[in-house]
Amino acid sequence: TNSLAGSVQESPCSDSCNDEQHCDGSSPEAIGASLVPALGRRARVGDNGANGEAEDGGAESTSSESGEACAAADASNVHLYDSFDESNSEGSFSSRRQGAQLLLRRGRRTTQHLQQRAQHLVQDLKRREEMLQKRGKKIGQLVQREVRQTWLLQQERLVTRSREMTRRLLTGRSRAWRHKWIFALVQADFVASAFWLGRSPETYYMYFTAQICSVLTLKAVDYRVTEQHYFLLDYCFFANLCVLAWLWLCPTSGAAFNAAEGVCGLLSISVVVFRNSCVPHDFVRISNAYVHYPAVVTMLSVKMKCTGDHCMGIEAGRAMLRHLRLRDAWLAYISWAVIYASIIFLLARKRIARKQRDTLYGYFAEKLGFKEKLPKWLRPYSQVIFMLCHQTMFLAGVWWIFLPLWGQCFCTVLALTVFFHNGGRFYVDHFWKAHERNTAQYVDAARLAMCQGDPPLDTAGLNGNGG
Repeated sequence: TNSLAGSVQESPCSDSCNDEQHCDGSSPEAIGASLVPALGRRARVGDNGANGEAEDGGAESTSSESGEACAAADASNVHLYDSFDESNSEGSFSSRRQGAQLLLRRGRRTTQHLQQRAQHLVQDLKRREEMLQKRGKKIGQLVQREVRQTWLLQQERLVTRSREMTRRLLTGRSRAWRHKWIFALVQADFVASAFWLGRSPETYYMYFTAQICSVLTLKAVDYRVTEQHYFLLDYCFFANLCVLAWLWLCPTSGAAFNAAEGVCGLLSISVVVFRNSCVPHDFVRISNAYVHYPAVVTMLSVKMKCTGDHCMGIEAGRAMLRHLRLRDAWLAYISWAVIYASIIFLLARKRIARKQRDTLYGYFAEKLGFKEKLPKWLRPYSQVIFMLCHQTMFLAGVWWIFLPLWGQCFCTVLALTVFFHNGGRFYVDHFWKAHERNTAQYVDAARLAMCQGDPPLDTAGLNGNGG
């Protein structure tokens, strides 16, 4: 058959026919072992002599074409096949076939078992991965919850401490202690400012820098504690920043000098309009004055006696035309107006209304009642009117930059006179009211004692001393 011929061709001798060792030295047992698979296939096909001979002939012709060296071996293979005992080979071949089938079945079972085991392992890995992810989420949630609770506890502690500190500060003893120290520091500042301004006016801006930075920091803390931090957006704070920017960042810039000098007019007007008072013991009143008049005094001291880059900036600013100087000052004001209106009237409007925060606009419109004084058809536009009125105040004071030095000094002295007068009126009114209240209480106590027939102790003492 064809299978037998193929097996004969695929014998070790035919595959290595060019190898003399295998062709010449192969034993009959090795050749017989190579013919076992072919004989098994022949037994399944059947005993067909004619076809076998034809195939043997084909095998012999094929082997003769392969080379003369393998001819003898092929002949011996055929001879061995003819003389082989088919009865014995069929049993061995069937047992081998059954063994091969058994091995195949075992291999399939092993393959299926391995596949199932691999699937189980993959599912187990997926399940463990899901469990790890769930555990990770739970751990993350627990950590986030603990962090949030810790943060809330810290916030509660801070709030509690702040309230306790505020309560202590509001007591009479704490207020008295605080007022005494503030009064002493303000008096020391007056003395130091006067000495420095007279001794070295060209370097007074250094003292002003330290002074205004301290005041702004304290104001920020005070406004944050009292929840009035939107007042930090007022123009007076912006004006002080403009002065500091020209003094330290761009002293040679003429435009920066015009912007810094342009704020002095409105600051001087604010001292009078907002009734700044020289009340040294009250931090709120004295700090409101500190954000207005010290910047004006500093600009005057620099212009009186300048040095270095400041002189160059002053000359560059004054060399410009008047409308250009007005433009520089007005652009600085407009930049503040845009920022203020955007935050107060647009970005933080709902938050301010929800938490009832105080602002400069709210102080004028609500507390002072200017909104109710407007006609009904103008009340919806009260915010625009407020900004226009504020700009009118700026335009009224921007002409400060064209005044001569003596005119600016005169206006500054007038503003400071109003400042000290307001302080004197505060103390006189306070002590006079206290005196009247104490006198009224004394008179009432004396009348009550006279009605009861017992003279007051003080009156008896005075009469005993001949008063």
